[in-house]
Parts: sequence; structure tokens; C-alpha cells
Amino acid sequence: MNAILKSLIWFLYPAQCRRCGENLDPADGYYICKLCWDQVEYIKRPYCEKCGFPLNPLSSLSEMIFSCANCPDESKFGKVRSIAYYHNSAIGEAIRLLKDNGKTIMADKLAEIMVKGINEFLDSKDYDFIIPVPIHKKKVRKRGYNQMELIGRKVSSKTGIPLETKSFVKIKNTPPQRGLTGKERIQNIKGSFSVINTSNIERKRILLIDDVMTTGSTVNECARVLLEEGKADNVDVITLARVAFSDLPDDIRDAMSQQI
Repeated sequence: MNAILKSLIWFLYPAQCRRCGENLDPADGYYICKLCWDQVEYIKRPYCEKCGFPLNPLSSLSEMIFSCANCPDESKFGKVRSIAYYHNSAIGEAIRLLKDNGKTIMADKLAEIMVKGINEFLDSKDYDFIIPVPIHKKKVRKRGYNQMELIGRKVSSKTGIPLETKSFVKIKNTPPQRGLTGKERIQNIKGSFSVINTSNIERKRILLIDDVMTTGSTVNECARVLLEEGKADNVDVITLARVAFSDLPDDIRDAMSQQI
């Protein structure tokens, strides 16, 4: 389709932003308008240096440096960084479009955001591999792809960190974590991942990437398996988005409130 015809179709039948419903400008890109992207709330300090959870500016120094009330029990990862808040955001909508609606073009924008996050929060030279959180092969067949693998390929090409997708797999087709309590999430995900090629993971420094972090149970289980089965040296995590305190499962929110 030539550019003139494409512009005419866009003018006569403008697409709407999937988040706010306003007409998209061709310069906005796909599905989400520039205004919505500009309104994304990025996570800034102070946050827990261990799990990356955003903290109140009046939080204690020990919470910021060592661990906070949201850190998973027996956390295995080195550190976690999350780039933006998930709820009602352009990032959240982009993740849903990619994950649930087959809009693979959104992987480009999300990878761009993740690369910026890596450059801001981490150092690419600290890692031997990027590993996307795997999904079960049945979900891959149904969806056609692992959304984090699509993003990971683009992040790898921009950062120079090699992508590893063959050695760490999901072996249990677990129900979605959505709607589960914190304790249920831990039980649901336990034992669902495995390292099938230890030689690729042993003594490696891993950057695990995922789309959304709620309680941290998934990435913590991934880190545990990579460290214990795979004999990795270290596993850090970066996620595109983070669920805010108000949207956490009730049991996690109540436990945190008692410690604040």
C-alpha cells in the first residue's frame, strides 16, 4: 500500500487509541496515542534496593538498602527493578494487546522501554544472558509465541546481552496467577520451572525479564530454579511494570500494612 493511499484511509477511517478512545495520529504509532504514553507513571526512587518495590519517602534506610515488607520470603533473586506502574497505564494496555490480542507489533515499543530501564537501573556488562520468563508449550501453541521472548530478542539486539531461551523451561501448565492470594501464588507456581541444560546456565550471571510483577512469586521461583538446578552465579530481574500497593492481593497488602 503506497503512502498516499495509507494516509487517505487513516484520514477517512481513523483508528482509536485502545486506552483512551481518542483518534490516533499516524505519528503516534500503533494502538496507543502519544498522550497516553506521556502519562505513564514511571517508578522512581525511593524503592527497595532488593525487590524494587516503591517506598514512601519516609521509609527507613534499612528498608531502602536491605529489604522491605514486600520482599518475598526467602527471596532468591539478586535484585529486581520495575520500570512503571501497571494499573490503567499505556504500558499495561500494551502488554495486554501483546499478550492477549496477538498485537505483536507492541513488542517493539515495550522492548524500547525495557532497554531504557536496563540502561537506567542496571549495567549490561553485568550479565551473560537474558532469559525471558518461560511459558508452557501449550500456551505457546495457543498464543503462537511467548511475549517475553519477542521482547527479549529486541532487547538483546539493543543491549548486546545474548538471549537464552532453550535451557530454562516451564514444565507445568499452571492456572493464571491473576486473582490468587499471595500464598496461593507461591503454591501455584512452585515446581513449574526446570533447567534442562545446566551447562548453559552454570556460573552465569542471568538477567531475567518479565512483563508484570505483582508479589514476586513467579520471578522468585524462576531465580530459585536457575540458582539451585542451573547453578547460576546470580539472577537479577527487570519487569516492564509493577502492580501498585493498592492493587496487591489482600493478604499481601494487610501483611505490609502491619509492618509499616
